[in-house]
Amino acid sequence: MATTINGSTGASQIQDNTVSNAKVVDDAIGIAELSATGTASSSTFLRGDNAWAAPSGGGMTLLSTVATTSGTEVVAGSLTLTGYQSLMIYASDVGVTAGGSLFRWKETGGTYSTIAYTNTTSSVPVYTVLNHNLITGVTGINPNSYSATNTAANLALTAGSAGSGTNTGIDQATTSITFSTVASQTFNRGQILIYGLK
Repeated sequence: MATTINGSTGASQIQDNTVSNAKVVDDAIGIAELSATGTASSSTFLRGDNAWAAPSGGGMTLLSTVATTSGTEVVAGSLTLTGYQSLMIYASDVGVTAGGSLFRWKETGGTYSTIAYTNTTSSVPVYTVLNHNLITGVTGINPNSYSATNTAANLALTAGSAGSGTNTGIDQATTSITFSTVASQTFNRGQILIYGLK
């Protein structure tokens, strides 16, 4: 039976809800055929409300990597912390020439605060994760050090108690952070990685 469509006869009309996914050829519907709002690009995604949008904040960005292989102080400079809510600082395999000291940090030019007590030496490095809120100044610390010669099954943790404190000197306006030890021992191994979280 012929049906009139847009003034023409002889065309068969496709009834509503009669074309299934199985009848649509793969890749037959391109972005241009979508009724979505916004603009599709490499920096947008199609949301559930059929709108192209850029992802909202969040995520973690590596801001600085500081080698701790020489000197009594190391500095992470040229930081831009505006827009970040917190920092995650990871001291990885950090060693110094003598042991029994406090590993500490400060806004360059400010006052030091302790990150960890450690028996750190070149053979007993520190591995520390520090989470610092740039808005409130509250810092959560999980300081541990262990001998690089120990196996995972025989891990010798020293002074590894987690804790918290406050350092209001390090905030979104901070542009550089200095790390050292109380007795100003010389760093001789490892690195410090600074991540920003929005």
